[in-house]
Amino acid sequence: MPRFLIPLGIIAAGIIIYALIESLMTPRHQVRAMPKAVWIVLIVLVPLIGALLWLFLGRRRGAAGAGGPGAGPARPVRPQSPDDDAAFLRQLDVQRKQQSRQAELDRREAELKAREARKPKDNGAPGSGGPNTPKPDGGADQS
Repeated sequence: MPRFLIPLGIIAAGIIIYALIESLMTPRHQVRAMPKAVWIVLIVLVPLIGALLWLFLGRRRGAAGAGGPGAGPARPVRPQSPDDDAAFLRQLDVQRKQQSRQAELDRREAELKAREARKPKDNGAPGSGGPNTPKPDGGADQS
């Protein structure tokens, strides 16, 4: 008989500790029958019976407690990974498009600056052009 008492004591202690920690971690809106503080006192003062009552009667479990009346605020369902989140993927796509547009604008700007750097300086002043530049009097340079 004593051989069974030690393992049963260890199992009972585990159940009590588990129930106590779970009762402390459970949000108030998921506690049934009595206030959360009363459940904690019951688990501590009547160890095994209080713990078993908590596990079977004191908390909402599974889908039955998730959507029932008085279950508290509904939490939005979130994807498990970023690859499953359509909004995240749309945001990445928009960022990629913006980066490619910016890269194209930067490339065009650099190309324009390179063209301007290669152009001879022509300020439009009279007589500053080449031999075929019209003179202010309207005639061409015949020299």
